[in-house]
Amino acid sequence: MNGLLCALVRIFEKILGVLRSFFVRYCNEGTVLVKGRLRVKKNVSVEVRKGGELQTGAGTVTFQGGTRIVVENGGKLMIGDDVGINSNCYIACHNSIEIGNNTIFGPGVVVVDQDHDYKAEGGLKAEKYKIGRVKIGKNVWVGANVVILRDTVIEDNAVIAAGSLVKGRVLSGKIYREKREGFGQ
Repeated sequence: MNGLLCALVRIFEKILGVLRSFFVRYCNEGTVLVKGRLRVKKNVSVEVRKGGELQTGAGTVTFQGGTRIVVENGGKLMIGDDVGINSNCYIACHNSIEIGNNTIFGPGVVVVDQDHDYKAEGGLKAEKYKIGRVKIGKNVWVGANVVILRDTVIEDNAVIAAGSLVKGRVLSGKIYREKREGFGQ
């Protein structure tokens, strides 16, 4: 009897996953193009605002629980084949973010292609932004609690160490560790 109950729970969880994927695909104001399989776990929020675009590759893309994705008007988020976005990640796209095939994010990763323009008239309340781009190559491993800022290019086969803050270029095949003064280096 216990095995039957477990099987029924697994079937129910699969049905819920299909429904979550359906809502991501069809219940957004912007364009959502899913070429492959989209796996959406519990407590995932995907907002593609009018004029925004989310596009996934032909492989499987997984959004683990607690992940939040926002694509603003005019933003284009392109996610390649077989990409894994772990739990509690946040992606905010105002312009352009690309994530290459076979890339995996650890938990708590933040990717943004904009910064608040605190020097704008009215300060932060004016909600003005400095807009850039983010490009993450193929076969990239992004460790837990990494923050990737606008105007960043991470080339293929790179590894970003947990807890790093990334802005600029990370070369192909390199391991990137942010070095902070005062922390045992």
